[in-house]
Formats: sequence, structure tokens, C-alpha cells
Amino acid sequence: MSKLSKFKAAIPMKEAASLLSTLINEEVDEFKLLSLYDGGWIRLFRTCHGEIVSLKPMFEKDLHEDHVKDGRYYLQPDAMAGVCLGFYLPCDTVQVDGRLAYAIRDLDGGFYAIRDSQSDMFISPQDEDPDDIKFMALTSDIYKLAEMANKDSIPEKPPLTVMLNDHCVWIEKPFYNFSPTEDPKPVKLMPDSEQEKLPPSLRITVAALLEAATTDKKKHTQASLIASILDRNAGIRGLSESSLQKHFSDSNAELTRLRKAIPN
Repeated sequence: MSKLSKFKAAIPMKEAASLLSTLINEEVDEFKLLSLYDGGWIRLFRTCHGEIVSLKPMFEKDLHEDHVKDGRYYLQPDAMAGVCLGFYLPCDTVQVDGRLAYAIRDLDGGFYAIRDSQSDMFISPQDEDPDDIKFMALTSDIYKLAEMANKDSIPEKPPLTVMLNDHCVWIEKPFYNFSPTEDPKPVKLMPDSEQEKLPPSLRITVAALLEAATTDKKKHTQASLIASILDRNAGIRGLSESSLQKHFSDSNAELTRLRKAIPN
């Protein structure tokens, strides 16, 4: 571990683990640091080289706003807005063409994803490779963490902060990890798909969809399927036009993502 580490804004995870191990006299590895990040104790910097792409809603206004109320953003690419050499975590995440992607924000709260220059895909927390960690730890957070760990008192978790991204180039506006106009919300680096639970309304939707599809003889559109389901199941809690539209759009977005992931 170099004594010059403290003069760097961010250091590689292996170096950060070694530094923290020395400061607290306890063995720490990169995965322990990732766990501390997930717990909200430290911030990270994700190195990259890609295009900053502005995003716009994927669905029509009313459906988009319904998703936003639930904290979900389904977006699609709009235009190139610059080049990104790295961004701070935690940051927002959105669905871009059915794919989960990191998102940076502008002063007005607009969303931007980063398209990797090598893979030509939007950088996603779902693609992070445990054997090829591209994160760096913020050096100041390592020292603060060590100071808290070496005290006997129970530490207080630091608040999430909006950080200016100083690694964007060829841009006309500043970018941030969260929108300066909203309360920051954390995001985990590697979501555990096994912990994902289907809401009861979705199970009801699948059952009603199967009934409508196998009973009716006519060829349905999505709108006529929704109408048929509502007609057959009037008054059942969890089945409404808005909930059916949400479940259908979520399923379509996920299917699009999986199809794109299939190698040609």
C-alpha cells in the first residue's frame, strides 16, 4: 500500500482493501468493501469509457407517469450528449429498452445512460463481473470508515450526497449521480434476482390472461385482452386497467431485454 494513496481522490478496490486492513488492523478484501458499499457506508467510482446518451420515455405520457409513481423509469435513447470516463456510485438506475442501466442526471433531473464504447451496450449493474471489478473506492471514505471502526461507539451511517461528475467531457451541461432536485435513493451494485418476489396482482393477471387466451376464440390485441379480463373478473382486487397495463409493459420490456441478450 502506497503512502501516497491519501492524496488520490479514488483508489482501486484491492488497494483500498489493503489500506483499510492496515488502518483497522483487520483483514479486509474487495468483496467486503462491496458489502460496505451495499450497506451505504462508502461511495465508489466506476471507471468506463463511453457515450453519454440522453433518454426519453419509452411509453406514452399517462403510462410513463404511472410507472414513475412506483419509482420505475422505462426509457429509450434520444441523443448523444458527451463522453463519460467514469461516474460515482450510488447513482440512479433506469430501464433502457428493457435493460437495467446506470443513469446520471442533469440539473433539471433529466436522465442519461452511458453506452460502453467497446460493447456498444449501456453499462448496467447486472453486468458487473466479480472477477473484473471496475470500481474504485473514494479514499476519503476509507479513512472516515476506519476512524468510525476504531471507535467503541456505534457509528452513524453517512447520508447520500449529490456529487458533481468531474469525469464527463465534451458536454454542454454538468452531470450528477442523482438529480439535485430530488432526494437521493440508493441502488445495489449486483441485484439478487432470487430475492425478487412477484406481487399477488401479477399472479392473478397471469391466471386471468390464460383464461381469456384459452377460452376466447377471437384473435386478441393487448387492449382487447385487458377488456376481456376486466369483463370476466369485475370486482376482483388487484385487477384494474392500470395494473394490467403496467404488468403487460413490464413483461414486454423484460422479454425485449432477454431477446437482445441472445447471441446471433
